[in-house]
Parts: sequence; C-alpha cells; structure tokens
Amino acid sequence: MTRILLPLAIVVVMFYTPLFAVEQSSNALGTDVTDVNGNYFIGNAIGCLTKIQVPLGEECAFDGEFYGSPLVGHVMTWTALLAIGAGVLGVIGLLPVIGRLTSIVTVLAGLGALGAMGLMSLTMMGTDDGLGAIRWGTYLTAGFGLLTVISGLGGMRGAR
Repeated sequence: MTRILLPLAIVVVMFYTPLFAVEQSSNALGTDVTDVNGNYFIGNAIGCLTKIQVPLGEECAFDGEFYGSPLVGHVMTWTALLAIGAGVLGVIGLLPVIGRLTSIVTVLAGLGALGAMGLMSLTMMGTDDGLGAIRWGTYLTAGFGLLTVISGLGGMRGAR
C-alpha cells in the first residue's frame, strides 16, 4: 500500500507546497517576498492529466525558466509523471507476479524526487537568493522521496 501512496504523495506535496521564495521589489513598499509552489513547474502536466490526455507535447511541457534555465522544470515534470506512473503501477502491482517491477519503478520515482529537489537546491546555490530562499515544501518533497526509495527497496526484498 505504501508503494501506491508514497509516489502519489510526492506529486501532491510537490504541487501544493511552497518550494522557493522570490523577492520582488516595488518602489513604494521596498521588497516583497513571494512563495512559489510546485504548480509553477508541474502545473501544465497535471492539467493535461486532468483533461485525460497523455502529458506529452508542447502544451503539457514546462514553459518557464528557473534562474535562466528550463532544466529544473523539465526534471520536476518528468519526476511527477514517473511518480504518478509508479502509483498507478503500484495498484497493478498488488498482483503477485508484477510486485518486483513496481518496486523498481517506485525506487526510480523516489530517486527522481530526491534528484529534482537536489537539482533545484544546487541551482539556487549559485544565485543571489541562495539556499535561504528554499521553503519547507522542498524538504518535505525530498523526505517523501527518501521514504519512497526505502519503501521500494523493501518491496524488492519481498516485504509487503
């Protein structure tokens, strides 16, 4: 059951929680800090899934930039799609024959979440905002990624 819920929890946490903060300056009030959630990165792909279409193509891809590069957005989009696939495959994996395959995909989804959050953190290290702009959603997503990896590894050794 955890191999179904944990990958889906990665997507939910990544989508709804604040991942980083952006400072915006205005003339009258000085600077204003705005939190940005994962909808910025994976909103197009989730929108395509809610319309029941395959999230591939230009209309479903990340179309923004994260500090001058679209790489972080693309990695997070593919991580979300892999995690959704791992959750769906986890339902099918309740059959005894397919159980090991779901564990492998679950581990990959967890590693993808850890890698996406790590790439975002590394990208922010080289900016003026630095690591202080990272919000609690990034840590929570990485934590769910680590739990997903542990759950997938447990499934590979035969644990239910």
